[in-house]
Amino acid sequence: MNHSALFNQLSDSELGELSACLCAEEKSYKKNDIITKYQENDNKAGIVRSGLAYLISINDNGETSILDYYESGNIFGQNFSPNTSINLYYIFAKKNTEVTFYSYDKLFNCCDNNCQKHKQMINHLIGCYVGRTQIHIDILTQRSIRAKLMTYFRYISRQQNNTTVSLPLSLSDLADYIAADRSAMMREIKKLNNENIITSKGNTISLL
Repeated sequence: MNHSALFNQLSDSELGELSACLCAEEKSYKKNDIITKYQENDNKAGIVRSGLAYLISINDNGETSILDYYESGNIFGQNFSPNTSINLYYIFAKKNTEVTFYSYDKLFNCCDNNCQKHKQMINHLIGCYVGRTQIHIDILTQRSIRAKLMTYFRYISRQQNNTTVSLPLSLSDLADYIAADRSAMMREIKKLNNENIITSKGNTISLL
């Protein structure tokens, strides 16, 4: 199991012990592979080791939406997704992606030894998930496309600790993620450039 920012308080040996304790199952996926479809009684949680994966929703009209995306250290699973009785949800690999799967029960119920490293892992996972959810809600509840973009850019800037950032999403996918019309979003990005609020070149954004 790779050492990621999510587990930076645990050593490699401790992570190895956790993987054995939790009966971890590691899988690799190629770009565009479907990683999982959410169905009832799905009792697995996945943690991305490397790559990028999207959570996609399909409504009754066959329209798709990007609800979330997962990078190294992010957790996903039915218990972290919307009510699957309404729409179809699935996760696919946007690029080559490696995932470690755990039984949800084993992951979120401390082992017989009640070990501290397991508690640390649970705290990391919950904190990461709650933080990401709050940020996405904050983005979606902004009243304008400009406010949505700037909220997202500032979040990525903090995450990468730099005022010049490389967006993990393509601009087309970003429009979907922030629930904005792509053409309208591109016009807003052009205005932000013209007003010297940002400079952008493809997926590279600099906050001025």
